[in-house]
Amino acid sequence: MKEERKTYCISHGKDVDGIASASIVKLANGGKTFLVNYDKIIETLEKIPDNANVYVCDLGMNDSISERFIEECNRITKKGKFTYIDHHILKPSTKKKILKAKVKLIHSRKECAGVLTYELLKKKVPKEAAILACYAAITDYMDHQQIAKSLISNYDRQLVLLESTMLAYALAYDGAKPQFGNKIVDAFQELSFPHEIKDVPELANKQAERMKNIMKTVNKEAKSYKNFACMESSNPTIGLVANMIIGELNVPVAFAYRHNTINGHYEMSFRARYDSKAELGKIVARITPELGGMGGGHNKACGARIPDNKLNKFIKLFSAELNK
Repeated sequence: MKEERKTYCISHGKDVDGIASASIVKLANGGKTFLVNYDKIIETLEKIPDNANVYVCDLGMNDSISERFIEECNRITKKGKFTYIDHHILKPSTKKKILKAKVKLIHSRKECAGVLTYELLKKKVPKEAAILACYAAITDYMDHQQIAKSLISNYDRQLVLLESTMLAYALAYDGAKPQFGNKIVDAFQELSFPHEIKDVPELANKQAERMKNIMKTVNKEAKSYKNFACMESSNPTIGLVANMIIGELNVPVAFAYRHNTINGHYEMSFRARYDSKAELGKIVARITPELGGMGGGHNKACGARIPDNKLNKFIKLFSAELNK
């Protein structure tokens, strides 16, 4: 009797998009979920057996890991199956190698990973699972895209906005710890709403209070440049801080950065208004390697990591790119 392949899903554990993607994969296939950040992709893949059904969701490729990632793809596809679902920038040369490794590639920058995952697996999940894709699209600032708009139109928009924000804020307050993310994935197997999941409403309220207090500091601490503003923050969710900067200072682009004194680098999160023409993911992916860092994402939101002695140089390069 042929042994049935076990499904493993490795998904981004820091935001709703990655957690929604993982939840949809588990609804469709069962199996084991790993919620990770970009620096844990390879070591997690290495633990997965050859004869497996593997999904990797919402984890973009960069030059520092792409070759090892492709090696793992080749190892697994010799006996198993590998599906890669993502919406971040993907170099044509890397895409070609991934396809050559016989990976099923679902890639589009037009929709978030949660929507792409739902579209791929919607015949294998309850129709109610579509709301998970809606949560992903809203919190990843891609709810204006064609498929996402269509899915959201099937629900009361205020309800979906409330549930999405509550979930995003709860994850933000908890620091997106894997154990909390896995609790969300498990609750979504029962198609629970975020407000029904233990600790989510309480943590969301705490994060809302935290954000109210941050608003008071932005005008004092943020530094304004020609087309953007930025500030340092100890908040674990610097992406939300970047959003605050945009609103408080009325700038098209903003980023927040947090100092990791143990590893000697700055973690950075970038946001842009809907009407901004800046392609943040491309800009950040282009300039961070020059500084010994890494980064990328999509047009309106992305992240980066740079050595802590390169911040001023980064700001100069970033400003030059925005002003082209």
